[in-house]
Amino acid sequence: MTTRSRGQDGFTLIEVMIAIALMAVLSVMAWRGLDSVSRANSALERRTEEVARLLRALDQLERDLSQRATAELPWQPSGSAAANALLPAALQVRRQAELPFFMEIVRAAPAAPGYWQRVQWWQRGGVLYRAAGPAAASFPLPPPDTKDRVALLDDVTTFELRAWEPGTGWRQLPAVAPARTGATGMELALGMRSGADRQVQTYRRVFALD
Repeated sequence: MTTRSRGQDGFTLIEVMIAIALMAVLSVMAWRGLDSVSRANSALERRTEEVARLLRALDQLERDLSQRATAELPWQPSGSAAANALLPAALQVRRQAELPFFMEIVRAAPAAPGYWQRVQWWQRGGVLYRAAGPAAASFPLPPPDTKDRVALLDDVTTFELRAWEPGTGWRQLPAVAPARTGATGMELALGMRSGADRQVQTYRRVFALD
């Protein structure tokens, strides 16, 4: 018959302390790993949302430009005014007091054939806004109301436009000198602060003005 020594029963205090210390180290490492993954995922989600908002704004601007009124405008310029116009009659770009950028487009109302509406884009205080006025069948068209404005993008540092004049090249808008021919394209340069470091990213898109 054999007997077991008391010294062989269970774990010693030192062994238990070492096991607890190892578990604590592993827990800290796992927590840091999960925290890093969570932060990266949150940053990726924010970046994805920023890009999605940017694309929605650019797509909306492209739709407004593509649906702008053309030959049906009763107030189109004629003679020398028409010959010197760089932009189409339904598109105006200008600078106003406290507004570094302001653009107005007369476009066909999406849900009302034969009707038009005034759509305005402007930048103020780092925010890009858009507002669409009510549809109307006769001129002058009512302007958008203040309550109709929608903030499309935040942290906007620059919103600049250039028009492509055939035979001349790119011209900054709003143009001062008269044009020899109408523009066939327009380029948007949009600067935005994004990411954790808040650096300015510049995005560009060219729109056809056929």
